[in-house]
Amino acid sequence: MLLATCQACHHEARYLKEANASFQAGLELRAAANNEAATEAFSDALLAINRCTAQSNEVNRLKAQIEDNLGAMYWKHDLNKESLELHLDAVALLRELDEPTLLMTALRNCGRVKASLQCVNEAQVYYDEAWQIAKNLNDTAFCNELLMETSHDLYLESGDYQKAIENAQIALKGGADPGFCHLIIGLAHYYLGEDNEALAFLSEAAQSEKASVRMSAYQGMYVIYQSAGDYVRSLECHELFVENMMQDEQVFKREEVERIKAEYDLKMQENQLQSEQKLRNLYLYSVLVALVVALAVTLLLLRQKSLREKLKAMESKNQLELALKKNKVYLTALSLSEQITASSLDFNLKEEDWADFMKLIDMVYDGFTTKLLAKYPSLTQGDLQICCLTKQGFSNQVLAIIMNMQSASYARRKSRIKQEKMNGLQDERSFEEIISEI
Repeated sequence: MLLATCQACHHEARYLKEANASFQAGLELRAAANNEAATEAFSDALLAINRCTAQSNEVNRLKAQIEDNLGAMYWKHDLNKESLELHLDAVALLRELDEPTLLMTALRNCGRVKASLQCVNEAQVYYDEAWQIAKNLNDTAFCNELLMETSHDLYLESGDYQKAIENAQIALKGGADPGFCHLIIGLAHYYLGEDNEALAFLSEAAQSEKASVRMSAYQGMYVIYQSAGDYVRSLECHELFVENMMQDEQVFKREEVERIKAEYDLKMQENQLQSEQKLRNLYLYSVLVALVVALAVTLLLLRQKSLREKLKAMESKNQLELALKKNKVYLTALSLSEQITASSLDFNLKEEDWADFMKLIDMVYDGFTTKLLAKYPSLTQGDLQICCLTKQGFSNQVLAIIMNMQSASYARRKSRIKQEKMNGLQDERSFEEIISEI
């Protein structure tokens, strides 16, 4: 009996030791950003700790830490259901153990998962409890992290932009990262449609030491300037966005190199390979990383070139649309849309006005009339004029007046075009739908 008891205690101690060793290895791998290996180590630790039958405080405390860290790894891989189960079990164990420091981290992790699942109210409950514990512990740094995390991941995502601004401002006053705080406030103002305020805060965020924050700030400014039609500044912000994205990629690649080297050294120690083999493998790893970095830089440069070409094409199209809006046919139709009076009916459109109008329509809509005639070759010049005005979205009343017809006559004309020249009997779409889809 005594021998059996001693053997059981020996096994318990061995399982606990194995679990702790795997857990510590997982923490080191997680710190080195080797998430896959860290997940495997935490899984091994959980298997070992679950072999322990004794429910001592030491066992439960280690189990809670293992579950909380493994849950965080699952969350990074979008395994939200499995992640939440682990975090909730860790919270339950830590409540019983009265471990406030570990508990507030586990609660924050529950909030993260709930936010990822779009359960905003439930996420808020977990974040609020974590906040209260951190406040009681006077953990200012953790409080600031919670404020920024809820602002960015919870309130910006749920659309509560004022709350996001409020939390980020509190975190900023509390000594949080100013670049990230300004980024959150700038994005919130942008979503509120307050572009001037957004630009001011995003400009501050662009001064951050972190390439990822600068990258997001320039991306936001690029969108704002593009919407405002300031293509010069928009292009500048886009180039800065790409530049900082490349810097962020380079930091990531350096971390990857360090991680690969750490894995390599560990493998060499475990297998006790000769130094020649060690140098050969290190050389192969270095060549592989260099190729990956070169490929990433090449792809980024190609993406930058493609985006620049798209921006130029967009600017060219906008200029064509501006030219279209100065055309006499367009201006006449627009004035009729806004107010139909005796004076507005007194207009004289010449053939060259129509020719210019249809030429601009073709340039803006990529050969619109050519495509129409290719599909429906029996269309006349007058039919094409009606189609071009319809493409611009003018009403039937405006089209009837500008084509010098009564409303009933225009309706019949449009019906004949669709039925007789656009395969109307087989096509159930309306005339306007046919035009809009070309």
